[in-house]
Amino acid sequence: MRGNNNKTVMTVGDLIEWAGGKSELSDTARRRKVATVWNDSRKITSGGGDVFVALRGDTDDGHLYVESALKNGAVAAIVDKKGIFSIPEKYRNKCIIVGDTLKSIQKAAARYRKEMGLLVVGITGSNGKTTTRSFISYVLRSAVKVGETYTNWNNHIGVPQSILRFNGDEWAGVLEMGANHVGEIAPLTRICRPDIAVITNIGYAHVGLFGSLSKTVEAKFEIAEGLSRDGFMLLNGDDSRLVNGAKKRGLKSVFFGMSPKCGVRARDIFVNETGVKFKVDGCEYEMSMPGRHFIYCALPAIHIAKRCGIADEVVQEAIASLKPVFLRGMLEMKKGVRFIVDCYNANPSSMSNAVKYLVDVTPNEVDRVAIIGDMYELGKYTNKLHVKLGEELVKQNVQKIIAVGKFSELIKEGAVKAGMSSKKIFLTDKAENAVSICKSVLKKGETVLLKGSRSVGLETVFESF
Repeated sequence: MRGNNNKTVMTVGDLIEWAGGKSELSDTARRRKVATVWNDSRKITSGGGDVFVALRGDTDDGHLYVESALKNGAVAAIVDKKGIFSIPEKYRNKCIIVGDTLKSIQKAAARYRKEMGLLVVGITGSNGKTTTRSFISYVLRSAVKVGETYTNWNNHIGVPQSILRFNGDEWAGVLEMGANHVGEIAPLTRICRPDIAVITNIGYAHVGLFGSLSKTVEAKFEIAEGLSRDGFMLLNGDDSRLVNGAKKRGLKSVFFGMSPKCGVRARDIFVNETGVKFKVDGCEYEMSMPGRHFIYCALPAIHIAKRCGIADEVVQEAIASLKPVFLRGMLEMKKGVRFIVDCYNANPSSMSNAVKYLVDVTPNEVDRVAIIGDMYELGKYTNKLHVKLGEELVKQNVQKIIAVGKFSELIKEGAVKAGMSSKKIFLTDKAENAVSICKSVLKKGETVLLKGSRSVGLETVFESF
């Protein structure tokens, strides 16, 4: 597949042009290479070619920090026509004036992506976006230079800023696109123009904001709107909503998964507490992460790497050295207790995967414990899905449950309904209160799952145990 084989330098002058701005910056300043476009003045570094963009939010206005950004060393600041008058006159000659600052960086990012001409992989889905993105980037990076989404910048502000961080000599870019409402991915994919668009799955994540699963499907397939002319969809073929959605829309698609209908299929799967082994097209891969759900993150990376001409042995070595993303499935030992620290986010699909992960890594003779936090943004499905979670924990032979949050009673209701004694279920409203429960309840040798929405803060339980 094609990728960028040239060096594209984005200068301040380019940024002014691409953003549709006007400026009194000197010719010397315009020739400077842009390093990073920040919307946080505290991140600006002196002498590095950083540019500050003043964004207006619901509770704050970036124009209030332009002076600070320029004092910190920003080579320029992007401001709007109204905001320029709030900036001290002596700094105005370092400003790039545009109509709308957010739209200006989106426009500039789209142009920069076009100028670079690199291979772009766009990723969305209900679960596993970040892990899939990190896997694809890591595997491709074993052979070519790769740019990717910066940290978790996957929204209307973060995606263009991630692209503008690229050096210009990347062969490929791997960009994550998140959304919790219909209509949010479409503008992102038109900026990224992916050659390969990956949808990891469809689940209940943010369903309370989307309104329904059918709306979630609609939102995720928006990624196809920006697909390049010769591009294709890379879809989870074990997810019927994605299979049917691709057929309904007539999209050129490749399916990955574990079922016979998948063209990129994992076979001969073996999982134990030390890792996962599987084969794709007769080639064996081994991961040191035991959760079988990680296979769904690895398959797109394997397929894309092969299409890029990367040798099997290079891909095998890269897959073998993969590690979980921070707070997304790390196995950690502390005081004789083995923790699965998977508490960056939580929804019914990711929760189910995490519980299966707990089963996969726990030998039969060892007790399984689940420390479970609330799942948010489920709307009308909230009560039903928390009760169902309690039932699933019991069905997966979890021996003890510590439920944290305002929906903990619902988890208990489901667990008791499925046959667990209430004496094995411990409830608390806050993560910090769960620490003392854990110290009295957990025993050496047990395997413990920590899983909940980010705002519950379950990582503090591990940190304080």
